[in-house]
Amino acid sequence: MRKTITGTGGMLLIQTLKDAGVEYLFTNPGSAETGIFAALLEDGDQKLVVGKHEGLVAAMADGYHRISGKVGVVIAHVMGGSYQLAGQLFNAQVAGSSLLVIAGDWASELQDYRGLAPFPGLTQAESMRPITKDARCAYTVHTNPKAISQATIRALREATTPPTGPVYLSISAELLNRDGLEAQIGEDAHYVIERPGPARPQTVEAIARRLAEARCPVLMFGDDVWREGAQAEAVALAETLEAPVFNTRQIFVNFPSRHPLFCGMYPVSKDFEKVTGLKPDLIFLVGCQGVHGSVAEPTIMQIGPNPLLMGRHYPLDVAVQCELRETLRLVTEALKRSGDRVAGAARQRAKVRAFARLLIEREENLVREHEHDPGVHPSVLEAQLADVLPKNTVVVQESSTARTTLLPFGHGGMTWTRSGGGSLGFGVGAAIGAKIAVGRERPVVCHLGDGALGYSAAGFWTMARYNTAILTVVSNNESYQVVRHNWHKDMPDAKMFREDKYPGLWLSAPAVDYVGLARSQGVEGESVTSTKELEPALRRGMEKITRENRPYLIDVSVAREGVGAESTWYQDWQL
Repeated sequence: MRKTITGTGGMLLIQTLKDAGVEYLFTNPGSAETGIFAALLEDGDQKLVVGKHEGLVAAMADGYHRISGKVGVVIAHVMGGSYQLAGQLFNAQVAGSSLLVIAGDWASELQDYRGLAPFPGLTQAESMRPITKDARCAYTVHTNPKAISQATIRALREATTPPTGPVYLSISAELLNRDGLEAQIGEDAHYVIERPGPARPQTVEAIARRLAEARCPVLMFGDDVWREGAQAEAVALAETLEAPVFNTRQIFVNFPSRHPLFCGMYPVSKDFEKVTGLKPDLIFLVGCQGVHGSVAEPTIMQIGPNPLLMGRHYPLDVAVQCELRETLRLVTEALKRSGDRVAGAARQRAKVRAFARLLIEREENLVREHEHDPGVHPSVLEAQLADVLPKNTVVVQESSTARTTLLPFGHGGMTWTRSGGGSLGFGVGAAIGAKIAVGRERPVVCHLGDGALGYSAAGFWTMARYNTAILTVVSNNESYQVVRHNWHKDMPDAKMFREDKYPGLWLSAPAVDYVGLARSQGVEGESVTSTKELEPALRRGMEKITRENRPYLIDVSVAREGVGAESTWYQDWQL
């Protein structure tokens, strides 16, 4: 069905988004978008979610998309405001998040310069191309009103079609304000292109044959497994093969983190070979957006709906663009038909579970070692979270040093997501978006470091305004500890390691009162400085967000681990 819509350019836009099923608009309002907000009040069906910084707003839309599966729509400002999105649009681009960013545009040939607008000779949409899905996905609508609905539809399709990612749409402010315009849109069209189907039968058989012939196949399940709801099929394949599962840099937990075949991070460690007596000879990459690092196995197979990074820096013996759930089911069925051959190989891999158990035991031993420390060790915080959080919790993490081995994430457990590109400022906004996606039915916990919180603390205001009942847990070690680790990997013999002095990494002096910072914006909280205070505080926090339906913050002073952990040095100079 087609229908004709009339009104201002802003009305054409709002009606097109409404037709696509968009319920929430995430924004930090700007005056170039007057026509959009005027239309929003006229229509009244969509909910506005306001944040006090554009980056925070983009993270909200990203978190909402990741948990709901729906496009996150951002109403941004002209070029100066759009540039504020950069760090979180970069995260969304790396994560492949389906976002649509819409901004007014003050481009004009009748004046030299207008505040926040592109400098003469530059275009707003062009400037956003490096941090959007593709050069094809930055559109500018200046004169033709029909192009508003057409460009919006095209942008929604681009955002949701593999390779998915953020799309930027720039619309003339004058056109958004102009009345008496007319365009046609679909009716409840949603503008989604159907994904690829399962792999062909002969391809399924070829994959199964190679898996059955390998002495030690390694499985890696990427983020498209989570997006396509194929976690159960991933577990069934691993268990049929009795094969070790490793992960690389990911934004979801695509295979259960406490499964007895989960063997940690790729590349495969020397410990694995020592404990199991197995040397991996094949890696099967399923729904992965590339691999963080090199690939060592002699045989490499890769399947998934997104071919963008397939085989970009490693050779592929089998490469398939396909849907995952049915393909994995068919591969598992083909393996079962192999009968004794697969069963015999699986028995030879009996020690894989012993290695996976060893990883858990090491972490449990660390907890026992530190459970009576006066201060809170990160492993003890991890163990308490595992004990307190219910299985239906959504965890948004933005801490590189937080420990997670004991937490049951993935299929059958908690949902987990993290920043894609590592640009700080993701956690608070993403948790707000995630809570909007799940509503009151599921608890949302934001676990982040004090360094990350410094980028996004203005988000507590948004939490309070919309009563998004999130438990924010701050792992506060007063430093950028992960940067010390990375510096040590790059230059272990540098003077700063000999003298234990690290420029720019100590974040105290003065210390930040995060509880006071949250309270000043309407979110209550408490500080934890000792192990004995930790469990009661976490239980109070869960009570606040579940029974009382109010956001809450717990600032936990955690011990620093690793290189330079004891250093509190900083360049002590003042004006």
